[in-house]
Amino acid sequence: MEHLRRPLVRNIKAGDKVLVLSDTAHDPRVWQAVMSILQEIGADTTVTLFERRPADYYDPPAAVCEAMMKSDANILIASTGMLHCAASLRSMEAGIPSICLDGGMQLEWLQSGAIADDMRQIAVRKHYVGERVFGAGAKTCRVTSRYGTDFTYSVDGQIWIPPLPKPDYDPYKIINFQKDENRPAGKLYYYLYPTGEFNVAPHEGTAEGKLVIDLTMHHLGRLSTPIELTVRKGRVVQIDGGADARILRDFLEAYGDENAYMCPAEASVGVNAKAVIRGIQREDKNIMGTMHFGLGTNVDVGGSIFSKIHMDGVILHPTLYVDGVKRIEDGRFLVDIEG
Repeated sequence: MEHLRRPLVRNIKAGDKVLVLSDTAHDPRVWQAVMSILQEIGADTTVTLFERRPADYYDPPAAVCEAMMKSDANILIASTGMLHCAASLRSMEAGIPSICLDGGMQLEWLQSGAIADDMRQIAVRKHYVGERVFGAGAKTCRVTSRYGTDFTYSVDGQIWIPPLPKPDYDPYKIINFQKDENRPAGKLYYYLYPTGEFNVAPHEGTAEGKLVIDLTMHHLGRLSTPIELTVRKGRVVQIDGGADARILRDFLEAYGDENAYMCPAEASVGVNAKAVIRGIQREDKNIMGTMHFGLGTNVDVGGSIFSKIHMDGVILHPTLYVDGVKRIEDGRFLVDIEG
């Protein structure tokens, strides 16, 4: 369980008050394994179990939210994404870090795949994707795909290039994103694993065209049929496709709000060389050369939109043009991102 141990032993010390959050739909072996590691460290650990939240970004129960403000670290192991829920944002703003492996990872998936990649090299790739794929002066992106995506949006002034890791860089330490990655992302203070994405928050209201999600989407998991989103002035106005499209329409109506239809809340690139298709967001959106596009909240990646939810959809083999120059073709980088 070495991959699971590394962020815990780097960030938690004996005597720390640690709150572990999980739900009854998640693989219990994960929080049990984390609990055993924390006991070895000597942390003062409490585990909370609650019913699965109805959607990603929904808060845990009120008693858990209160407890999050009284811990030294919160470890998120829920089947829904909780890293950017209101309770987690409040605790991070108060200087209490979140260590996040939520989203439904099974124990076996924490022994291979994305979690096993070289985390220092991921930081290198993120720098060079920012510098060589986009560039600080990038203005317009166009994305196409074999399933019919033809989608444009503005990134003018929105590309934030994280620094190359220094010799003393520890890829398992909790990150202060404003300080460590040059990202205007509020007071985010967390460690996320598995990881491996370069985040971009396009200008709200600028996106136009067809966006076809073909691999995985929050809440839906692995898609059986592509979902076609028609976007006008940065807002989803139509959702077409088969059963998965129907599920998404119903889900947004039941659990979303007006801002849940904002698109793309983010338009990010996967840079993890060992990530494989698992059928869940936590792994799939990190696959090298994929792109994922978000609906809803984007304050966590440098935008200004807040929504009750955030949903990422992954395109497995995108083609990306930046200011008319092709940088990714069918999921393959056309520039060197390894340094």
